[in-house]
Amino acid sequence: MRRLSVYLVVIFWISSINLCRAQPQLTLTEAVQRALRTRASLKAESERVAAAEGLTNQARLFQNPEFQFQNENLRPRQTYGRDVDTLAMISQPLDVLGKRRLRIALAGEGVVRAQAEQKLARWQVIQGVKLAYWAARGAQEIHDVLKTTVGNFQKIVEYHSAQLSVGAIAEQDLLRVRLEAERLKISQDLAAIEFNRARVQLLKEMGETELTAIVLTEPMNVGSAMPPLDVDQALANRVEVEVARAALEQARANARLQDVAARPDLNLTAGYKRTQLPDTTTGVNTAMVSVRITLPFADKNQGNRIAAEAEVRRQQQLVAATEAQVRADYYGALEEFESRRTEFIDGLQPLREHAADISSIASAAYAAGGTDLLRLLDAERARLDAELAWARGMVDYHQSIVKLEAAEGVE
Repeated sequence: MRRLSVYLVVIFWISSINLCRAQPQLTLTEAVQRALRTRASLKAESERVAAAEGLTNQARLFQNPEFQFQNENLRPRQTYGRDVDTLAMISQPLDVLGKRRLRIALAGEGVVRAQAEQKLARWQVIQGVKLAYWAARGAQEIHDVLKTTVGNFQKIVEYHSAQLSVGAIAEQDLLRVRLEAERLKISQDLAAIEFNRARVQLLKEMGETELTAIVLTEPMNVGSAMPPLDVDQALANRVEVEVARAALEQARANARLQDVAARPDLNLTAGYKRTQLPDTTTGVNTAMVSVRITLPFADKNQGNRIAAEAEVRRQQQLVAATEAQVRADYYGALEEFESRRTEFIDGLQPLREHAADISSIASAAYAAGGTDLLRLLDAERARLDAELAWARGMVDYHQSIVKLEAAEGVE
């Protein structure tokens, strides 16, 4: 018997360890950090920055020279070394009118825009994880409340079953209690399904490939009031505004490049020519130098310049639209946060406390025979409804904080 007891204790200990390992705990900060490490979309955005930097390096390079080798006076029955003229030339395109400098500037603005879009993607991941975390945390809290209620109500069922067995209550009262227990069990099962759905959504936002069981441990409390920023600070912090302004600067850099693209292209050629003298075995060597220049009479890059100017105007309007959207988001999020906080402190928290007091009074009165079963069940339902409303209100409150931080551009 002692060996069997030790064996059972060991089995229980190993099972407890495996259960703890199967359900790791997760705070909000840990969820955000794991998302930033594992999200493939963020890694893809970093490659966009690398691609933009590569284009900048390419824009800095000078054009390659061209080497030309040429033979002249090739005719039948000739001796190559005596009768054929030979030319060797190197041509180098010249960029002396500012085109290369503006190409480098345009590529640099592309890097700035890619970096801003990477920051935007990171910021969106953080906000998505926070919202999903609090949704899952609230679903877990609701499931835990219902699970605890079902366990406590089972004791009431057992108490009434014992009372019926000694003839102290009517069978109808036991049936009512069992019906209420079954209703609570159904609510618990539905809450478990909802929590599992919210948990899976959180893991998806985190970029996890394995949908493992987790226990969310972030405390559900109001905390201290956070001083909101003003709208100008929000405009300065919001990454969307930074992205829109970077796109505008990129469009302006492209417009400047298209303006100078109509300037002539220069090409310098230097070479050597050996000409064979007729009816002799000797020849003369000659140096060759030439300059070629394009004449932009018909094609002055008009179409590309018009398109670039139109893109600048479009990006200006997009910047204005983004700033207007940021202002609307800020005021809406601030109003929602203040409303949620007031509702929670002045409404849901007192409601929860009052419902708990009424439930305690009703339980004591029923045990003393001072009230009937229906009043006890009504008090328990009111307490449970208040607990669930408190949990949902807490989720809404914390999500309003996330939305306000997002509107202010705070991670």
